[in-house]
Amino acid sequence: MNAKISFSSVDASSDPLDWMYRLEDAGFQGWEIVDEGVQKVEGEFKKRVREVHETTDLVLSLHTPLSDINIASVNERMWEESIRQIKGSIEHTYEFIDDVCVVHPGFFSPLSVQMPETAVKKAVAGLTALCEFAADRGLRIAVENLTSANMLMGRYPDELIQLVRGVNMDNLGVCLDVGHANTTKKLDAFLGITAQAEDVKIIHMHASDNFGADDLHLPLGEGNLDWGKVVHGINNNGYEGIVVLELYSLEGGIESLEFIKKVSV
Repeated sequence: MNAKISFSSVDASSDPLDWMYRLEDAGFQGWEIVDEGVQKVEGEFKKRVREVHETTDLVLSLHTPLSDINIASVNERMWEESIRQIKGSIEHTYEFIDDVCVVHPGFFSPLSVQMPETAVKKAVAGLTALCEFAADRGLRIAVENLTSANMLMGRYPDELIQLVRGVNMDNLGVCLDVGHANTTKKLDAFLGITAQAEDVKIIHMHASDNFGADDLHLPLGEGNLDWGKVVHGINNNGYEGIVVLELYSLEGGIESLEFIKKVSV
């Protein structure tokens, strides 16, 4: 497997200063910053991120804000604020980011579930605006498949294909989250998304384990996800980008690094 292995913490209460300086020595090749909460890139923490960027070989990627953000909102002011916050995130981090900014496709509200086509159009408009903004800064946008939770957009391959084709820009692709795909029972379909639509490319990946229901972010091998299938799918796609281990602790990440090395043999 030629993909680079990166780390991202989903623990909103974890101080990144406790683990961010240990990533390279632990064997990781990258760090995906979740730009909200304690990882929001501003003030003193931004100085620390710059330090990591300048003193290590880690490839940094960005997960743009996701809490309370909805680029598919049919409430115009909420939609505008969601786009504003994501643009702001890209603006104050792009000097550190190597290539990819991850964006969630949004969710259906009690109102938009009654007008799903309008919600999809808003998501397409939002992604278009974000792709244009990112392109000016030499970056790509990766729209992520989400979990089986009701009301989420982008749970199934055809939804992401519709969004990517609706935007039709060279710097938009898919972030395949294999843990999310396990909850929707669509892992095979997502691994084969480019075979379904040649113009839709996997440009980024997230990985964690679960038991096929809840998005638990377990270390690799602690759930029921078929990692042999994942590695085969990565190799079959010729994927050489980044696989981000989205976990609760660096220790779980180190265990997962060892696990994926064994599976990849």
